[in-house]
Amino acid sequence: MLQRIRDKSSGWMAFTVLGLVIVTMAFFGIESYFAPKIETYSAKIQGPAKFWIWGKTSREIGQDQFQRRFEQVRQLERARQGDAFDPLAFESADNRRRVLDEMIDEEVLALFAEREGITIGEAEVAAELKQMDEFQVNGAYSADQYRLGLAARGMSHGQFIASVRADMASRLVPTQILATGLATDAELDEFLRLSRQVRDLALIDLPTPSAPEAPDDAALQAWYEANAARYRSPEQVAIEYVEIDASLLDVPTVVDEQTLRARYEEQRGRYVTDPVRTAAHILVAAPANADAATDQAARERAEALAEQARAPGADFAALAREHSEDLGSKADGGLLGPIEPGLFEGPFQDALFALDQPGQVAGPVRTPDGWHVIQLADITAGSGRSFEEVRGEIEAEYLATERDRRFSDLSNTLIERIYRDPTSLAPAAEATGLEVKRTALFERGNGEGIAAIPEVRAAAFADNQRIERQVSDAVEIGPGQVVVLQVVEVVPEAQIPLEQVRERVRAELVADTLSKASEAQAEALLERARAGESFEVLASEVGRTVAELPGITRQAPVPPALIDEAFRLPVPGGDAPSVGMVRLGPDRHALVQVLKVSDGELEGLDEATRDQLLGQVAQARAVVEREAFVRALRRQFTVTVAEDRL
Repeated sequence: MLQRIRDKSSGWMAFTVLGLVIVTMAFFGIESYFAPKIETYSAKIQGPAKFWIWGKTSREIGQDQFQRRFEQVRQLERARQGDAFDPLAFESADNRRRVLDEMIDEEVLALFAEREGITIGEAEVAAELKQMDEFQVNGAYSADQYRLGLAARGMSHGQFIASVRADMASRLVPTQILATGLATDAELDEFLRLSRQVRDLALIDLPTPSAPEAPDDAALQAWYEANAARYRSPEQVAIEYVEIDASLLDVPTVVDEQTLRARYEEQRGRYVTDPVRTAAHILVAAPANADAATDQAARERAEALAEQARAPGADFAALAREHSEDLGSKADGGLLGPIEPGLFEGPFQDALFALDQPGQVAGPVRTPDGWHVIQLADITAGSGRSFEEVRGEIEAEYLATERDRRFSDLSNTLIERIYRDPTSLAPAAEATGLEVKRTALFERGNGEGIAAIPEVRAAAFADNQRIERQVSDAVEIGPGQVVVLQVVEVVPEAQIPLEQVRERVRAELVADTLSKASEAQAEALLERARAGESFEVLASEVGRTVAELPGITRQAPVPPALIDEAFRLPVPGGDAPSVGMVRLGPDRHALVQVLKVSDGELEGLDEATRDQLLGQVAQARAVVEREAFVRALRRQFTVTVAEDRL
């Protein structure tokens, strides 16, 4: 038997199978057979293979990455809507998918730029970097602020520049599309007719159905089980943290006189400006290696020109245009412009700075180019402020610089100690003399004190902190303010027992019942209206009257949902009425009928206004074209969404 096994294992088929196994292990590694991969992405984007099944480009949007973006959008919406913000509505599946789709589009554009080899030059990246608000102090780019920002991100300069370049590359084509939108006058007229359209409406504001009977325990239990996701306590964490606030650092408040005077001398150019001389010249060319006869002839000619230039009423510019051999200044009458000390060294500078009145002529003087006749064309008096005048300003700047230096040194020391031991915050705090503070438990989307800052919560709920309990990188929470934190307690998400939320369950079940009853009532009446029954009959049946709303525009002060439905409905015509249903509240609906449609007026627009509107229409078209480009591009990639991880 052993011989038969040996014979069968040495044939061509055995070698083929063994070869396939070797190739598989070479590409995927032997560990793939023993360590199953656990997927953690919210979405995966894959490009087409370059060769059969190999060479696919791929990007993943991790759960943490998605949650951070979703939290950022939440904060923006909360700030925009104020008291009208509805946290429960914001958590909807549609809203989460909308945010994820935006992130998918960004990754698709990045893969497209990578595939097409789109690159951004160093100058463009540097210009973009210096325009970023987060790296600016008092409206100007700050290298110190940039270093702090990198420390807060935990990135090196090279990593950050690479990310900026990749982002700019991914935005290049969409930006070009946005910049090239076009619209014609005919399209503008059509837009005006539609945007200024006026509609006459009829409206029945339907009554809310009667409240249902109080639900029994079985109904409450059934609702609770069907909507269990609503009744879960969110995951919570508590952190320990240290904070560095530049405004609270202990720095000197008095500076000695010698230090201030030394700083004044170092920065003297800020406070004292020397007189500025504007010069003109006439050059008689003579190479540095010219023989004695040639040099003497050039000198004698220059001396003669100098005598003519010194004569009363002489026109130096005319002499220069006629005789100067300096092609760069000859056409300008020999004018060289402002001359600073050090620009021309040796005899030329000495001769020029010996003159003290405009119009004076010096020379000739020798330089390697030849012999020069020099005129002081103009002199602007210098200005200056004495040390005593600027002492207070210098002292304030010095103290501010010392505060920044102290903040930078302390931040660097803190970060360095954390890099040495990222498992504990205490040693770094002890080395820097900072107090370790602790927060109460807080949620991913809400917190108090320092946990009210979105950047702090985002860092606390990152996997490295929440799961591995590592000390975070520096988190910048404001100008001159950084925080370093460590998660010390985690309370997992959990189901809340029915008994603890019974009244909430009861209220939401009743509200849902009313909402469905209101919608059913409205849909039944809508079908009858579409079948031809008059609004008056339907209104009378539910104890309402028909409200007439003439001259409604898209900007009318009525509920937006009503505007949307009224202008969505077709123009009335024929036997079929143009009717629709509007949801005005959780348990409040209305029927709306379009009675008449009038196109918008085109008169009354001056050329400037038309040009402005034409630009807006062109921009709107460019936005549509950009979205169409992204949609078309997205069809070239395979997108996998893990709905259960949103």
